[in-house]
This record gives sequence, C-alpha cells and structure tokens, in this order.
Amino acid sequence: MLHKLKNFILDILFPIQCLKCGREFENLEPKERWICGECLEKIEIREEQVCPVCERSSEEGRTHYKCRKETSLNGLWVATEYKTVSSAIHKFKFNFIKDISFPLSEIMVKSVLEVRELGDFHNLLLSNFSQESGEEEIYTEKVKNKKTETVIVPVPLHKRRYNWRGFNQAFLLSEYIASRFNLLVDENLIIRGKNTRPQTKIRSMEERKKNIKGAFLCPRSDLVKNKNVIIIDDVCTTLATLNECAIELKKAGAKEIWGLVVARR
Repeated sequence: MLHKLKNFILDILFPIQCLKCGREFENLEPKERWICGECLEKIEIREEQVCPVCERSSEEGRTHYKCRKETSLNGLWVATEYKTVSSAIHKFKFNFIKDISFPLSEIMVKSVLEVRELGDFHNLLLSNFSQESGEEEIYTEKVKNKKTETVIVPVPLHKRRYNWRGFNQAFLLSEYIASRFNLLVDENLIIRGKNTRPQTKIRSMEERKKNIKGAFLCPRSDLVKNKNVIIIDDVCTTLATLNECAIELKKAGAKEIWGLVVARR
C-alpha cells in the first residue's frame, strides 16, 4: 500500500513518459513505463551478428579465426543498434534510473529468443533454459549440450564509481538475464582493482586500451576454471573493457568467453 502511494505521489510530481512514444501510463510499475510494451515490441533487434574485432559477418558474432590474436573473447552478441536505445542508456547510466534496466534486459532477451538458428552462443546461454507452456520447444531441443556449466559475469565498477552512481548497471542487466535463462550470476569473479578514467571521455581507441589495461583482477581462479562465461555490459565501443575482462578470465582457466551487450557504438 505504501509502495503504491509513493508511486502515486511521484507520478503526480514527476510523471514518467515512454522514451519512445512520450505517453504517460497509469497502473503500471515504473520499470514498465520507460519504454512501454508497445514500443518495446517494435524495437528491432540486430539482424546480423559480426566478428567483434573486424566487424565482418560472423555466425552469432563468433570471433574469426584470424582475429583471435586480437581478443580473448570467443564472440560478442549485440542485441540492437545503439541509436535505437541511446536515450534509454544515457538515462540509465547518467540519470541513475535503475528501472530502465528492465526494458533494456527485455531487449537482450528478445534478441536471443527471436533467432531460430542456434549455435555456440545459444548453447551456452540456453544450457539451463526450459520453455514453459505449450509454445514451440525449439530452444530446449536444439541446445547441443545441456550439461554445459555457464556463469554470467557483469563488467565490474570500481568502488568509487559504484558509490557515485549507486548501482552497477551491468549487474542489474546480469541479474535479469540470469533469472530468465536459469543461470548463475557472480559479480565477484572479476573485480576492478584500478579506478580508471571513464572510457566515454576518451576518444582515441589506443588511449582507451591503455586506460583500461590491467584494470581487472580474477581473485578466485578455482571458481572460474573449466567454466564458460558470458560477460554482460550495457554498451561496447572499442571492445577494450570486455577484452580486458576476458583476458583475466582466460588466465584463470575459463573455457568459452562471450560478451553480451545491449548495443555497440
């Protein structure tokens, strides 16, 4: 009752408008209003995945053989185009609106489940997934290895950055993805040991790589060894952050390491 009263008062003082159509909605949770259900349904997922290094066509975004020396990621799955969700991501990260994690996570889920040709990435992400109700059981039937052990890992924030924002946006996305696909999420497998400059404030690709170099640590290799890892973040630009995380996970003995992001700039 108090929760409803609080939302009622906030709706009067600070009404939430859908970031796409601008409409205001009543009798919905705030997280369902930032991008309304109708607009969420209309958001187009990325039609073609590409190699994360050379950005040329690649099945499910797997890293091309010739590009493997450039990254420790086995591949990168991108849910949608950045221009589609730029305003939502900006409010999520810089206006500290945690509820926007819901529609962004839904876009990630939609991008995965609307694909009918399943490959290595789906084999990891859907390893514990079971489709309920009478819908087509394509997801469970075509997953190659149901015994694959996969863990979800959010890109970590440094403690100072976390205290400034109040939450880790990658962790919120990770929690939702993990719950939808019945996987474990562990925010402690990778920690950020160095407080680097925000990557968004650095234009040069080389400078971004230098800035993030050695920023992450994997303190418990025994929890990573022989596991498959999906690293989650909101946006990928130069691949530097995801790759640094992947380097540490690979050193710790992880098998397959993939990235999953809402969009790539």
